[in-house]
Amino acid sequence: MPAPGGPLIGFDLVEVGRFREALRRHPSLQKRLFTPAEIEYCSGRGVPELHLAARFAAKEAVGKLLGTGVLCWQEIEVTGEGRGSAPRVALTGRTAGVARDRGVGDVQVSLSHVGSLAGACAVAATCLEGGTDMEIVVGPGGEEAIARYGIIGLASLAGRPAVFTPAQVRELDRVTIEEIGIPGPVLMERAALGVSQFVRSRYPDRHTLVVCGHGNNGGDGLATARQLHLAGHPVACVVAVNSPSELRGDAALNYHAAEKTGVNLRVGEVPAYLWDETELVIDCLLGTGAKGELRGRHAEWTRLINAAGARGVPVLAVDVPSGVDSSTGSVAAGSVVADHTITFHAAKSGLICPPGSEAAGEVLVWDIGIPRSLEPEPDVSVVTEADVSVPGRRVDDHKYRAGYVALLAGSTAYPGAAWLAAQAALRTGAGYARLLMTSGAAAGVRNRLVEGVLHEIGPGDHLADAGPVLSFLADDRLGALVAGPGLGRDPATMAALRQVVLESTVPTVLDADGLFAFAGAVEELQDRPGLVLTPHVGELATLLGEPATGVAAASLAAARRAAAATGQVVLLKGSSTVIAAPSGDTRAVVQGPPQLASAGTGDVLSGIIGTLLAKGLTPFEAAYAGAWIHAEAGRLGALTDPQGILAGDLVELIPEVVAGRIYERGPSWRT
Repeated sequence: MPAPGGPLIGFDLVEVGRFREALRRHPSLQKRLFTPAEIEYCSGRGVPELHLAARFAAKEAVGKLLGTGVLCWQEIEVTGEGRGSAPRVALTGRTAGVARDRGVGDVQVSLSHVGSLAGACAVAATCLEGGTDMEIVVGPGGEEAIARYGIIGLASLAGRPAVFTPAQVRELDRVTIEEIGIPGPVLMERAALGVSQFVRSRYPDRHTLVVCGHGNNGGDGLATARQLHLAGHPVACVVAVNSPSELRGDAALNYHAAEKTGVNLRVGEVPAYLWDETELVIDCLLGTGAKGELRGRHAEWTRLINAAGARGVPVLAVDVPSGVDSSTGSVAAGSVVADHTITFHAAKSGLICPPGSEAAGEVLVWDIGIPRSLEPEPDVSVVTEADVSVPGRRVDDHKYRAGYVALLAGSTAYPGAAWLAAQAALRTGAGYARLLMTSGAAAGVRNRLVEGVLHEIGPGDHLADAGPVLSFLADDRLGALVAGPGLGRDPATMAALRQVVLESTVPTVLDADGLFAFAGAVEELQDRPGLVLTPHVGELATLLGEPATGVAAASLAAARRAAAATGQVVLLKGSSTVIAAPSGDTRAVVQGPPQLASAGTGDVLSGIIGTLLAKGLTPFEAAYAGAWIHAEAGRLGALTDPQGILAGDLVELIPEVVAGRIYERGPSWRT
């Protein structure tokens, strides 16, 4: 931490050519990134793109200085400089509020460019007594909430990756109260403190309605309402009971405390005017122990909460959105759909996997003081940057040792799938990629391949004979096979593919059409070593012979069920990606943006994982590391294309992600 008055520094570099290309491809991007004054100033300069790139770097540098990243591009304005004077920086809106709260004084920036790079350095002094009170831990795609909101003890999933079942956390609560001796009301007060601090930081002065149930979740809400009221924040609180006498334990204690301190309390019904004036809703109806359908008053009040959300009123869920099963992630009809969920001690399993993760919105974890030394093994671990390592190259590596990947992919109907998977494999660092295609299918990619090499495995449009493929796979230099993208589902192709997978021992990614070859016959995969299966919900349902609705309703359990049934690593793609091993070990990748939902991005993922297998990672490591690299590339792409990312564009972003995760393997293969 800097001392009072000590400097805060942020620095950033931008490649001008790439920035110019982004502006060309996305005409609306300029108006999203820059204010009219910035655009007007730069348009009058000799090379406008160079000056805009420098200002883009300056905005990034200021975001790093604040420890938040850029909250809103136009809230950091870098206007013109006269000769001999520095550019002027003006902070507005939420960014100005964050700077003020953190004691950041006047921000100064310097801009420069060297060759193809534009750079900026931002410097400011802290002026709060004792400096800022933030601890900042930042990683790509996972900026800590402690940095974003300035609240010590509040973490994003990247900063608190251990995930537990509700039963595990209830046992931690019990041990903390009964054996450690920390009273339940103290834990509840601490829980409310995290929620109230978040509200005051993120939604200051907004009229807030706290909607409480009768259990401990309602007690958290009552304590939160009291803390907000005592801090001068406009708040009302409603409780879903007919009479306060129905409340028990800590919830009753906090109801009476709220009553005695003058909180605007309502019991039983919510007057219409409260909904009309509400600018923020806090959902404390049902907690982590609730399961099943919503009924009666709970169903009605969740409907009203969602109606407010539909009008644009932010919704904050406490511990879990009401109606979401925090064990499985299944979602009851009418469940609350939140913008944020603050959960306590650790994220619960049902909050990180669809559909529960989609109802939870941004998940933040608040430390309520339970000793981490008491924790059991996590139920799930969120994959973070620190978990991902890509083997680098030694000085005497050649193309085969750097990672030799074969791809049994593509057809006359879908030649692009093969090309995308091959390009992704090469961009991830494969030294050699060979496309195994029939002569008819190869015609669709022959003129597009530069680095990848075609190997024809027979005539016609469809794979019909496993023999040529198995002969090719006998090469002991081969590190991995990617099988299935765009291959087609011709019966002869499916039969040949099954033979290839079962008779080869090459580590293999089985994707897309390749999965259909084993529909209803997953037990055949049990004894085949080294597979990674990469289905989406529909493909997994077909593979297991189950309704897709059931798989979608509980994706975590479905992925684990498939891993056990096949004896293989299963990567279930979705808004959050679940990676399950037959041992029960489970990881989740949660930072993938919705822009990844476009044709061909799954082919890219299979190519990434193929290279990681070829470089020697285990199937489980290759699956979760590949999913993280894929999601992180998507996150970078979404910065410049908020509507959707083309799979080909995603391929070009892979090296930028991988470059930061390479580790040295030693000076020589001989060591």
